[in-house]
Amino acid sequence: MAEHRDAQPAKQSVDAFAACRRAVLKSDWATGLAAFSAAAAAGAKPDAAALVYRAIALIRSHDDPSQAIAQLDAALVREANVRDDLRRLLVSPLVREGALSAAADVLSVVVEAWPDGADDRRLLSSLLGRLKRWDEAIAHADAAARACPDDAPLQAARIQLRLQAGRADDAAHVARATLELARRSGKHAHTWLIALMRGGDTALAAGFAGTLDADAASDERVAAAMVQALLNDERFDAAVHAGEAALASGQDGAALRSQLGQACLARGTPEDRHARAIEHFSRGLALAPDDIRLVSLLGETLLRAGRYAESIPHLQRACELAPALEQSRALLARALRYAGRHAQAADTLVTLVSQHPERGRWQRLAAAALSQAGRHDEASALYAGYLRARSASLPASFDEAMAALDRKIDTLAIPRARLDWAWSLRRDTGQLTRAQWERAARWGHLADHLLLEWLECRDDRIEEAFNLLGSLDETERVLMPLMANGKGVVVATAHVGPMYAGLMVLELLGIPSRWLSTTPGVTSAKYASALISTADQSEAQVAREALRALQSGFAVCIAVEGALDPAAPRVPFAGQEITYSSFAARAAHRLGLPSVFYAPRWENGKIVGTLELMPAVRPGEDVEVYAMRWQQAYLGHLRAHLAGAPENLRLSGGIWRHVRPVDRSTQPYDVDITQART
Repeated sequence: MAEHRDAQPAKQSVDAFAACRRAVLKSDWATGLAAFSAAAAAGAKPDAAALVYRAIALIRSHDDPSQAIAQLDAALVREANVRDDLRRLLVSPLVREGALSAAADVLSVVVEAWPDGADDRRLLSSLLGRLKRWDEAIAHADAAARACPDDAPLQAARIQLRLQAGRADDAAHVARATLELARRSGKHAHTWLIALMRGGDTALAAGFAGTLDADAASDERVAAAMVQALLNDERFDAAVHAGEAALASGQDGAALRSQLGQACLARGTPEDRHARAIEHFSRGLALAPDDIRLVSLLGETLLRAGRYAESIPHLQRACELAPALEQSRALLARALRYAGRHAQAADTLVTLVSQHPERGRWQRLAAAALSQAGRHDEASALYAGYLRARSASLPASFDEAMAALDRKIDTLAIPRARLDWAWSLRRDTGQLTRAQWERAARWGHLADHLLLEWLECRDDRIEEAFNLLGSLDETERVLMPLMANGKGVVVATAHVGPMYAGLMVLELLGIPSRWLSTTPGVTSAKYASALISTADQSEAQVAREALRALQSGFAVCIAVEGALDPAAPRVPFAGQEITYSSFAARAAHRLGLPSVFYAPRWENGKIVGTLELMPAVRPGEDVEVYAMRWQQAYLGHLRAHLAGAPENLRLSGGIWRHVRPVDRSTQPYDVDITQART
C-alpha cells in the first residue's frame, strides 16, 4: 500500500506534464511552455522527458537558442530517451533554416548520449565540415567509420573532409588504406582518385582508374576523375578513350569535358588540337559558363589553332573572371596582336606590367607591343628600365657571372619531358650517368641565357665574354668564300648550344650579318643594328627586311624552328613535333643564294661553331622540291647536334617548346593496386 501511495504522486507529476509533451510534438511551442509552467505551478515535479521537451520549445521559440541548448546534456536526454524527437524537432529544422552551429550543438549532445550511433556521427561530421570545424568533423567521421568499416560513402566522407581541410597527404593515406572498398563500390571512386592524385600518388591513381569501367561509370564525377588520373600518368590515349566511352554511355558534364579536352591536347594530333579539344571545351563551357578553367582553355586552344578573333572573347572573359591571372592576360595580348589589334595588345600588356611589375618577361613583351602600336617613347622607356633592373642583378664581371652558374643548377626548373627526350637522342650512351648528364645540360641552359643577359645589359663590356670564344677558323673557312662575291648567305640556326655567341662570332670576323631576334626594336644596344626584330613587326615585315638584307650581301641568321606564331606549322622530328618555317629555304631558292647550317657548341670549355653546307638549288628545281630537300638536310644536321654533349642542348625555345611526354597508354601500370596497403 505504501509503494502504491509513493507511485501515485509520480504518475500525477508525469500526467501533469503530458500536455506540454503533446503540444511540443505538434510544434506548438507557446502552448507547450504554458502547460509546463502550469504543471510546475501546481507543484508537479518534471521528469527528464518534461525537461527536454521544455528545452525543445525554448530553443525553437527564441531567436538565440544557445542558452536553451545549454540546458541539454547527455545524461538528461539519455534518461528521457528522446533521440528521435531531438533529431526531428530540433536538428532537422535547424539545418533547414541554416542554423548549422545550433544544429551541431544539439547533435553533439545526442552523440554523447548514444556514442555508438554511426548515423548521428555521420550527420554531425557533415555539419561540422560545413562549419569548417575540421578536427571535430574528421574525428566523428572516423568514429562512425570504425563502427561501419565497409560503408563506402562513409569512407568517402572521411577522405573528402581531409581534402576540404587541405590535408592531402592524410586523405591519400586513408584512400590507400581503403582502396579495396572503393574497387568494390565504384559509385564514390572519384573521391579516392582525387585524394590519390592530390597526395602525389599518380601511379596508384592511374592503376586504380585502369580497373574501372568507363562505360559503367556511376556519374560524371567518376568519369572525369578517371580521365584526369590517366592523363596525369601520361596515358593520353587511354584517357581520351575513357572519356569518350563515358560520353557514349550517357555521362556528361563540365568537369568531364574539361579533362577530356586536356587529354586531347596532351595526345596532340592535329585533329585533337584543332577540333576535338575545342569541341569538348565548348561543350563544357555551355554547361558551366563561368568556369574559369574552361574559359581559359578554350581561349588558349583557339589561339594556338590560329583562330585568333574567336579566341579573344574567351580570353577577355577569363581576365574578367580572374583579373590577377597572368597567363590569361598574356594570351589575350598575343591573340590581339595576331588579330592585328596592336593598340589593344599594348594596353593589355601594360596592364599586366602594372599588376606584376617584378616580372621582367611582361616588361619585355609590353615594350615590343608598345613599339608595334607606334608608342615608341613609352616602349623605349619601359625597355630601358627593364634592362637597368636586369643589369643591377648581374655580378660585377662576366667571369664572376660564369662562376656563379654552378650554384644555380639545382634550382633550375626544366620540364621533365624535354630532358627525357634529349636523353633518348644522345649518341655516347656510356659516358655520363643520367644525373651527370642532366647537370651538364642545365649548365648549358644557364650559360646561354647568361650570354643573352650580358649582350643586352652590359653591351659596353661585351668584350669580357669574348674569352669564351675558341678558334673561329672553321667559321671563317666556310662563310668567307660564300660571301666573297658580295652575295648574301642564309644561315640556318636553331635554339641549341650557346646560340647567342653567334652574333659575337660574326662581329669578330667582320662578317656583315642580320639576326632574326625577339629583342624589341627599341633597344639601344650596340648590336641593335644587327637585329631584325620579330617582336614588334608582322611576319610580312620581317620577311621583307630579311630579303633586303640578303640582297644587300648580309649573312641573315634565322632560327628555322623558332616561330613565335602560336599557330605556326609543325613537322615530325625524332618522335616529336617541332615548329618549322620554310622561309629560309624559299629565300635561298628565290635569290639563288648559298645556305649553311650553323650551331655554336661548347668544346673543351670554349665556344666553337658547327657549320654544314646546305643543299644548293639544282638547275630548274621546283621550289617545293628544293624546300623539302633543304628541310631534310636541316633536320638531319639538327638531329646530329642533339646527339652530342648535353651542354649543347639549351633546352628552351624553338624545338623544345612543344616537346610532349611519351604516351604511356600501352605500358603496364607501375603499381599492383591489389597490393596497395599502408
